[in-house]
Amino acid sequence: MYGSGTQHTTLPLSTHSSQAESGSEGLRLLWLFPRPSDPQVELNLQPDEELVIGRDEDCLVRLSGPDISRRHAKIQREDREFVVTDLDSRNGTFVNGCRRASFRIGLHDVVRFGSHVALVTDRLGATTEIGPGLLAGPVLRAELEPLMLAAPSDLPVILEGETGTGKEVVARAIHAWSGRKGPFVAVNCAALPETLAEGELFGYRRGAFTGAERASPGFFRSAEGGTLLLDEVSDLPLAIQAKLLRVLEQREVQPLGEAQPVGVDVRIVVATQEPLIQAVQQKKFRQDLLARLDGITVRLPPLRKRLEDVLPLLSRVLAKLSSDRNPAFDADFVERLCLYDWPFNVREIVLLAKRLWVLNGQEVCLRARHLPSRITGRPDQAAEENTKSAAAQPPLQNEPVEFPALIAALRASHGNVAQAAAMLSISRQRAYRLMQGQAVDLEALRTSDEAPL
Repeated sequence: MYGSGTQHTTLPLSTHSSQAESGSEGLRLLWLFPRPSDPQVELNLQPDEELVIGRDEDCLVRLSGPDISRRHAKIQREDREFVVTDLDSRNGTFVNGCRRASFRIGLHDVVRFGSHVALVTDRLGATTEIGPGLLAGPVLRAELEPLMLAAPSDLPVILEGETGTGKEVVARAIHAWSGRKGPFVAVNCAALPETLAEGELFGYRRGAFTGAERASPGFFRSAEGGTLLLDEVSDLPLAIQAKLLRVLEQREVQPLGEAQPVGVDVRIVVATQEPLIQAVQQKKFRQDLLARLDGITVRLPPLRKRLEDVLPLLSRVLAKLSSDRNPAFDADFVERLCLYDWPFNVREIVLLAKRLWVLNGQEVCLRARHLPSRITGRPDQAAEENTKSAAAQPPLQNEPVEFPALIAALRASHGNVAQAAAMLSISRQRAYRLMQGQAVDLEALRTSDEAPL
């Protein structure tokens, strides 16, 4: 259970000069559960060394709890990879949800020893709140560092990222870091009717057009002295883009119906799902406007690439919903969360937390059975059969894994990339590399045994 008091001790590890030559330098185990504050375990091993994990005092990594064997598992380095071997433990060792005697592990893999869940990472640091409502672990924090430095300036910012990655939350954080005294104003450009976009952005006087029964300052003047977020900026009509370019160059707006322009002091942040250069190439966005906006560009990583943030984000939302009365979690619940790809990112975490609270708010401990089937991947019986199938495969295949083998594993795991990777004894990162440039419909695989690719 989360916060159950299980103790974990890591003994000091030596640093080896051969680490850089291994091709896996900097990898470590980041503990996600039950005590995410426990020290990370550095995997800086020589080829002839092994890292034993268990309850015994002579284990280099000591875990406590009734589900941990005295000598539970060991980690060794073979060539340029790390191998986890279960030492006949009672409760097993799992990589990406599959129990087997030996596994190769790599970046972003999820490893479970009994009820202790860890993530293989190359970053050091914990998930903390670095801005208003903005929780960030080491992956997201590294991407946001340039924004923290640039925030006090008037440098325009482009935020790129998939839907639900938190672009507006980051924009609000930029506003907080900037120290600007004016308000933060967010505009969804995709929702602006083309005929009204100019007046909504730049303002209008009463009677300027049919239906203008009263004057409006527009979004730019409403954000005076503060920050204006233009979300989905590439959806602005080209004619409005030309006027926006002039506003940025002249630092003044021309309200509809007014004879004189009005000066504005506004910090501009724009957000987009796809790089604006693509919109320029598709003739949907003005090249000169992109040149004016491109002060600093940051692409926010999707949640599947910062799994260390999943549990803190869920816990934060649940705490708000339950007046800080957080339910406990079990290890299987946590593992399933970390094996899910989160196609809708942080927005999906928020909705999941609301669902869990509405349907299971009175539970003392949340378990995997409380999760929707899209996260658990398939019914429990099928999951058990799939795990047995994976366990029957020979571990540590030395042959290179080809794309057709990955497709077969994805079909068997109903689109669960982590479990498909475990079946093939490859890392999740390598599975995603194999899928690059291929038309793989993971969402279809999650809902059909024979989904088209």
